[in-house]
Amino acid sequence: MNDNINRNCLNTIRLLAAIQVVYMHTLSHLKIEMPATAMGKAVDFIINFFDGVPIFFTLSGFLIWHSIGRSHSFGQYFKKRFWRIYPELWLAVAIEMIVVIILYNKPFNWGEFGLFGVTQSTIFQFWTPEFLRDYGCGCPNGSLWTICVLIQFYFFAYFIYKILHGKKDYKWIIAIAVSVAIACLTPVINSYIPETVAKLYKNTLVPYLWLFLTAAYIAEKREVFMPFIKKYWWIFIIMAAILNITRFDIKAGYYLFGTITLFAGLLGASYIFHTMNIRTDISYGIYIYHMTVVNALIALNYTKSLWLLPIVVAFTCVLAYISTKTIGKLSMNAKKMA
Repeated sequence: MNDNINRNCLNTIRLLAAIQVVYMHTLSHLKIEMPATAMGKAVDFIINFFDGVPIFFTLSGFLIWHSIGRSHSFGQYFKKRFWRIYPELWLAVAIEMIVVIILYNKPFNWGEFGLFGVTQSTIFQFWTPEFLRDYGCGCPNGSLWTICVLIQFYFFAYFIYKILHGKKDYKWIIAIAVSVAIACLTPVINSYIPETVAKLYKNTLVPYLWLFLTAAYIAEKREVFMPFIKKYWWIFIIMAAILNITRFDIKAGYYLFGTITLFAGLLGASYIFHTMNIRTDISYGIYIYHMTVVNALIALNYTKSLWLLPIVVAFTCVLAYISTKTIGKLSMNAKKMA
């Protein structure tokens, strides 16, 4: 089983998840409405069903668990994570800031703008200075908040691995159950803490830990789960669709059973249809560039046209491809040598 771990089409699934995020953000921020036709409603349902962020989080939990197992030390492991995330992120942030300088026609606070560049390039992507709230949708690249969460997971996952790897099922179940309970209680927790603290809490790993842990558990017990998941992947997809329609589910930030069944279905399908994998994975580039494109269009007063959707997708994919083939390729080479 372990020999076939890389025989999957997860690159393709990540690409589709990234496109879903682009679709949702483009329609929302550019105020685009899908046609009220049967086809328009079907497309909207499929896109909403294929929720990109929880897919990224669960796939990260599954893949990072194996990455930790292959690492000889924390230093080697974190170097690999650094090279995977930061070089492309820094290029994206530089382009984002250049676009803002060109298009934003209101007074600049250059000190805060410089600090904004630092926060965007590290782990505080959720912060936006007040003077930039009039640019675009009010946040130059709001989708980068997930980078902050991912970095936290990468750090703590190594130590979680040391605690849970090789342990009995009941310890995993307790850990997942506690993380789910905390996520479910997040609205209650937020009602008892100041608004600023609640906003910071939303950008921590805590409310999303259950997604990573559930996927890591499947990776840990791969020999047990994967044959079943591969055989019945289509049943998991159907279950996820039914849960999506009925909303007969538990809200833990994201819907609990809907997310788990969708992840299981996609994971199983990725190994069954492994020949559908794409060689060049530009999903990360799509994720970090698309809001720069969306905000540029808002700044140029282009909104409310359905034709803007393919324009955003096209420009984003071009930027992502160039980034992946240039600095992304160099950083991946450095990652392999780490």
